[in-house]
Amino acid sequence: MDKRSLLEKANYYYITDSESKISVLDQVRTAVKTGVKIIQYREKSKNDRKKYEELKKIKDVCDEKALLIVNDRADLALSVDADGVHLGQDDLPPREVLRIAENLLIGVSTHELEQAEKAQSLADYIAVGPVFRTETKDDTSHELGVEGAKEIAKSVDIPTAAIGGIGKDDLESLSGSFDMICAISSVTREGDLSERISYFEEKIGEVKRR
Repeated sequence: MDKRSLLEKANYYYITDSESKISVLDQVRTAVKTGVKIIQYREKSKNDRKKYEELKKIKDVCDEKALLIVNDRADLALSVDADGVHLGQDDLPPREVLRIAENLLIGVSTHELEQAEKAQSLADYIAVGPVFRTETKDDTSHELGVEGAKEIAKSVDIPTAAIGGIGKDDLESLSGSFDMICAISSVTREGDLSERISYFEEKIGEVKRR
């Protein structure tokens, strides 16, 4: 299955959680087995060699069943033949990444309408957030709230992912506005991981934008 097809089929946008009691590799194994179609590798504490070695193993698990997106680092994405890179507002501009890696899918984090409208000309998808404050990232922008995030999402024509402090009770309120939804701590740090992923994958499939 090609990259675009997997992006279209994606419901639950899974971001790895290095603070979970479950290893990152086992998280990815569970997510892919449960049907998740997009995995973002986010790792801030390991050195580059360890990230590279972990990413190679994750790439084998994804094996064309799920997109592997590397947070921030186009060089690491290229080194393991990942499917894409996710860029923040302080990372390399998407245009420069595409200049050196034209085959990578580009995701961009956006926190306001102007950023989203600017990103859509070069990005393959954008993340909109934080919808709510989140404990998994300590450098987030101001909370958008549900309506603020929806307003940004409806202004762009490319796929969107809602992100930031989202729990299972928030999915209905985001209904019909996003192509993907991300939840980290409410999945990776509560209950049975497989059951939580299954719930979010299925539920987001019901409430995603058509």
